[in-house]
Amino acid sequence: MMSGSVDAIIGREISWGEYSMKALFRIVLAAIGVLGLLAVAVVIYATTFLDPNDLKPRLADAVRERTGLELSLNGPLSWTFYPRIGVTVEDASARLPDQSNDEAPFAAFRQAEARLRFAPLLSGNIEVDGFTLDGLRLNLERDAQGHGNWETLVETVARQGNDQPASPSRRPQSVASAGDRPLAMDIASVQVSDGQVHFEDHQNDRNMTLSSLALQASNVTSGGAFPLELSFAVKGSQPEMNGTISLKSQASLDLNSAVYSLDNLALKGAMHLSALDDTHEQSFGLKAARLAADFDQQRYSVDSAVLDGTFYLPSLGEHALPLGVEASGEVSLAEDQASLTSFALTSGQLLRLTGSGKASQLSNDLHWQGQIDMAPADLRSWLERLGKLPATADAQALQRVGLSSRVEGDQRLAKFTDLAVDIDDTALKGSVSVGLGSPLLHASLEGDSLDLDRYLPPSAASAASSDQAPQPRADGAPPAANAGASLNESTLALARSLDLDLNLTLETLKARKFQLENVVLKAQGREGHYRLSRLNADLYDGALKANGAMNVAASSASLSFEPQLTGVALQPLLKDALGRDDLFRGTLNARAALSSTLEGNDTWLDHLDGKASFTISDGAMMGINLPGQLCTTAAMLQGNNTSHEWGSDTEFDRFAASVDIVDGVIQNDDLNVALPGVDITGNGQVDLKAQDLDMALAARLVNTADTQGCPVSSTLSHIPLPLHCSGSLSDAPAQWCRFDADAFSAILQKTATNEGKEKLREHVDRQLEGKLGQRIEEKLGEASGSNLKDAIKGLFQ
Repeated sequence: MMSGSVDAIIGREISWGEYSMKALFRIVLAAIGVLGLLAVAVVIYATTFLDPNDLKPRLADAVRERTGLELSLNGPLSWTFYPRIGVTVEDASARLPDQSNDEAPFAAFRQAEARLRFAPLLSGNIEVDGFTLDGLRLNLERDAQGHGNWETLVETVARQGNDQPASPSRRPQSVASAGDRPLAMDIASVQVSDGQVHFEDHQNDRNMTLSSLALQASNVTSGGAFPLELSFAVKGSQPEMNGTISLKSQASLDLNSAVYSLDNLALKGAMHLSALDDTHEQSFGLKAARLAADFDQQRYSVDSAVLDGTFYLPSLGEHALPLGVEASGEVSLAEDQASLTSFALTSGQLLRLTGSGKASQLSNDLHWQGQIDMAPADLRSWLERLGKLPATADAQALQRVGLSSRVEGDQRLAKFTDLAVDIDDTALKGSVSVGLGSPLLHASLEGDSLDLDRYLPPSAASAASSDQAPQPRADGAPPAANAGASLNESTLALARSLDLDLNLTLETLKARKFQLENVVLKAQGREGHYRLSRLNADLYDGALKANGAMNVAASSASLSFEPQLTGVALQPLLKDALGRDDLFRGTLNARAALSSTLEGNDTWLDHLDGKASFTISDGAMMGINLPGQLCTTAAMLQGNNTSHEWGSDTEFDRFAASVDIVDGVIQNDDLNVALPGVDITGNGQVDLKAQDLDMALAARLVNTADTQGCPVSSTLSHIPLPLHCSGSLSDAPAQWCRFDADAFSAILQKTATNEGKEKLREHVDRQLEGKLGQRIEEKLGEASGSNLKDAIKGLFQ
């Protein structure tokens, strides 16, 4: 019985517990329902009996306090209720504090609407069902001093943010209650339509407008990815442009950690740029695996970005120029550094430049370093497409150019170390420094073979071989071959500011057709004053040493050059320099001190001055035999004939002269040529500008064993045989010199007169010493007679 009572009591307790739990659950549900009904009632009451337009003054005051903008709500405010709470604002504008009513407002929109989901509000979450903005107008302006009208707004908002209590951390933290939980962002859709942003820059005279701006996004959540689309039309001046741009991506906005990113970015654009081409549309596209910005850590990165573009240039005609860029990198403003992990610049098959690098001290004193490599490419075609191809004598030059180098520098200087450059058939290595802030070139290079003539502008000689003949000079003289071009103003401006330090070593060098070996060149200077401190080279079995200077700091440029040639084979030198091997052969030793000035359209040759001396030993004048001509003439004068066989050239032991050069005209009065059996002296001039010569020579025949085919009388050996050499330097030597009969006739007359006078003097002397002398002394006395005889002899001295 006792047992049955216990069981009954226990059963009643269990039933009571169940009843109590059910009652409690009913009470909670009832409370929730009452609260929900109360919230609905409050919302219904607020939307029914409260006019949102009454809030306009408070909204304007709040905007003014937070941003400094003067808000004008010109249209009505309205809201909606269940299933979404929404508010609509029409015709609103905001002006800057100092803006007048006559100016366009800083910002305005036609209509804006925000809709909130009601149910999530009960759990403390904000879920925006949608946000639309139609007819946005934003006017940005920078004044002549570079101050933007938005800067005041940014400063005001930043100041308001600094006035708020500091939060320990913006990152998510564990919370003890729902009230401590951070609000979640969940926006079903965002839509902006018919937007316009106008930007005017008075400092740089630029004007740009983004119109038809449209933005769409859906399922916008904090920390999650959502699709984003953006498009707009752009029109501007300086530079003139007109086109459209569109963007698609998966965006991520982590508001708590301030991390924002665009994944799988795809951007496309099409633009008319008058600066490039008026008729064709320039198109480009950008794809990137990820663009990210961490504003808390001030870190920004791009991963696998690829930019492809097709551009048209006037020089290309209907052909497009493809350009592509691939890059991955990161910028950290907090650490004041950046890195470019990979980079590639391509232009179809014409160019591929790759590299990597890093930079530090971004905000203060920028320093950077890295590596660049350019695969051998047809640089000529690439430069031609860009309209930057320089005039070169060789139409095949620059078709194979590649390089590899470490790079480093700062804002003022770029240094290329461990540099290896391949230019066509030339390989160079060393180091180069290039100025970024001002013209500077410091280089130390060594290489194998360089044909500099390939890369220089075509010479006058090349132009003469083309269909268009060179034009005569303004003074009527024919154009001088390789006279050198005048310097234009852009070249002079660069030369007046260039900081130059050049050290060059080459195994072989071809320059202005001269073939040099084992070349060592050193030059330096700045601010228009430059000096060639050393030029040493092996030259045609001999040696060249030279130094010089150039001054372009003044209004006119001046040049000085002091070359010295030792043991140089003359015939190959003339063949390469003038394209002729029919002038002279022999071994040349020469020294010169030359100077010139350059003004206007003049060339260096027009004002060439200086002094020079030279000696040619064991040589010959080609194509003419002067001893043969002289011997034939001498035999004829003596009434003889000669059957001696003469060679085709004039062999000589020594050919020497010293010259003065004035305005490109070489003047000489001490020419001396020593030939076997003949001594030649002369004087005259060679006009380098007119390319002609005029020389008077005098040859004396000498009875030597070498003149066995040309016997010379003692009388004739004392008579100079005159030669006159004149004509164009382009003619063969055989056309230059001829026997001067007129001069020889004058010499004979003078000689005959002198010989007759001598015979008369001898006859008078004999008479004065004989009976005639005795008679004079007898008549006048010994002293007076002696004086008279001396006076008579003086008449014939």
